[in-house]
This record gives sequence, C-alpha cells and structure tokens, in this order.
Amino acid sequence: MVVSEKNKINETKTHEPVSKRRLGKFTCFVAAYIAVIVFLNVTALLWKSFCDFYADHLFRFAAETTGRFSGLFPFSLGEILITLAIVLTAAALIVSVLMIFLRNKKKYVKAACAYLKTVLVIALTVVLLYTFNCSILYCSTFLSFADGKNEFSAEDFELVRNYVVDRCNELAPTMERTDNGTMIFNGDADKAAVSALKNASEKFPRLQGYYPPAKEMWGSYYMYKSGIIGVYFPFSMEANYSGYVSDSYMPHVLAHEYAHLKGYIYESEANFMSFIACINSDDAAVEYSGYLCVLSYIDNDYKSSVPADRYNAQVQISDIVRFDNNCYDRQTWEYLQARDEEKQQPKAAEIAENVSDALTDKYMEAFDYEPNYSEVTLLMMQYYTEFGGFTIE
Repeated sequence: MVVSEKNKINETKTHEPVSKRRLGKFTCFVAAYIAVIVFLNVTALLWKSFCDFYADHLFRFAAETTGRFSGLFPFSLGEILITLAIVLTAAALIVSVLMIFLRNKKKYVKAACAYLKTVLVIALTVVLLYTFNCSILYCSTFLSFADGKNEFSAEDFELVRNYVVDRCNELAPTMERTDNGTMIFNGDADKAAVSALKNASEKFPRLQGYYPPAKEMWGSYYMYKSGIIGVYFPFSMEANYSGYVSDSYMPHVLAHEYAHLKGYIYESEANFMSFIACINSDDAAVEYSGYLCVLSYIDNDYKSSVPADRYNAQVQISDIVRFDNNCYDRQTWEYLQARDEEKQQPKAAEIAENVSDALTDKYMEAFDYEPNYSEVTLLMMQYYTEFGGFTIE
C-alpha cells in the first residue's frame, strides 16, 4: 500500500514537470529565434560594411538555393504562399476565439496550442527570410557613380535626355507591330532579359549566377488594380510579372525584377540595372524596352528643370514612341477598363488595392524610404559622367 502511494506520488511529480519542460523548451526556442532576428536587424542598421559584403558576396546564394527550389514549380510559389498565409492567419484567429468557449476541452486546447505554436514558428521564419532577403539589403550602400556627384549642368542633363529620346525615336519604327500598331516581341523575353543581365555582369558582378524562371501571376488583375506590374518575392526568391504587361515593357520589367534577385533592392537601382543591361543587348526590341523604361523619368525631370521654351527646342518624342511608352498596350487597357466598368470582382479588387497601399506605406515607413523610381535619372547622369556613355565594354 505504501509502495502504491509512493508510485502515485512519483507519477504526479513526473507528469507535471514534463509538460512544463516542453513549454519551457518551446519558449526558449522562440526566444532564441527572436533574438537571432533582432541581432541580424540591429547589426544591419549599425554595420553598413557587413550589409555591403552580404549584398555583394552572400546574397547570391539565396537564388542558388531558395530560387532553385521555387524554380521547380511552373507557377508562382510566392503567390501560393501569400494565399496560404491568409488562410493560416484567418484560421489562427478562429482557433483563438474558439479557445474562449472551449477552454475546458483538453483535447481541443492541446490541438489549438499545437496549431498556434506552428503558426508562430512559420511567422518567425517569414520574418527571418525577409531579414536575409530584404532588410539587410536595404541597409547596404546605395549604388552611385562619379563619386556620388548629384549636381549637373543643364547642358549635361540635356545631352543625356536627348540621347535617350533619339534612341527611342530611331528604334521605334524598326519594331514588328500588329495591324493597330501595337509592338510585338517575338521571342523569349525571359531568356532575353537574363542574357542581357549576364552580359552586364562583367561590370556588375552581382548579376552573375543562376536566375530562376520568371512567372506570370494568376492574380494579374489584382496587380493591375494595385498599380503593380512586377513583384520580387523575398520569401520564395522569385521574379513575378503581370500577364497584362505590354511587349514593349516586358523585357524591362523582367530585368527589373531579376535585378532585385541579385541584391539591387531599391527601385531606382533595379530600374538602372534593367536600363543598362537592356540597352546593351544585341536584341533591338530589348534595347528599345531599356530606353523606354527610363524615358518618362529623364524627360519629366529635364522638363521640370528648364524653362518651357528651352524644353520645346529639344528633340521631341515621336508619336509612335509615346504610343509604346505604356505598361499596358491599348487593347489590354481597353479590356481592363471594360472589366472595371462591368464591376467584376469589385470588392476583392478594392481590398487588393487598399491592402497594397497600406502595406507599401508601412514598408517604406519602416525603412525611412521613399519609392525613388525617378532617382534612376541621377544614376544615369552619374554613370554617363563617369564612363562617357552607356556602352558596356
């Protein structure tokens, strides 16, 4: 009888600590995970040379590993992950609410806790991936040439602006077109963009290495509603694009997203890399797309910096170039407008637009960063000044 009572006491004593030890192990694991994430982000904020080394030498392995894995799928893995994240988050909220009413159901509580722990670990993994594939890059040194020069004479500005306009005007009539004048890109835009970037890798070594295949988004309509034509997914290391993008813009859009995959995380940097790679391509359509992608930036910046009579005295952009200089061709734009008028999926589209705007604002605020697409003009001016042109030799 005594022995029996002792056994009962021992069973009681050993049962409770096991539960506590398991909880303690998980708590320690989560605390360690958070500590690693905080350490990496603080290090990135305080140690720029580490971020530069990471961007130049280590980040490429993300494309070689995660990128190769996601490249095995014929669809956008990032798009699937976003959908899964929404489902997991919604389920976690439901499970948490049900815990209030079913807290006395031991089996439910056990299963719910296991699920919530799993979601927490997934969330921390997402933050860690974002740290490696995004936030560290945002803390690296911004791309610049000519010793960071940021003031140029009106004559120099004029020279570069007119050069870009001239090249657009010269290339536009040589493009293959449909009966209504829309430009056609015959060939594989993905391979052409990768080839152009690899050709530029002698001057910009980050552009070397593996490129996972770019993928069209199933949710291209929601991208259109959100004002997005291309997406870099840091969690799956994928370059994604809208299926509605015009042929005149497609090579540039792909090269732009691929530049993100190579560590050029700022929009102006990716725009510049796309520009410099595309205009040095042997494919005239890719070259034309490269000039088109910067035309509006440099033309608008020049226009705002000189009197109207001086601007009007310069080389004018031809009508056919203006026709091509749109991310959606006319037929696609008319289709999208008609779809809007028919109010197909209006709520989902409106939610996509609002969520995109809110996330972008928070994203930019977190890094004290503005979406500096137009700063590509500064990079162009610096590069032209330092190298006397845009040709890569």
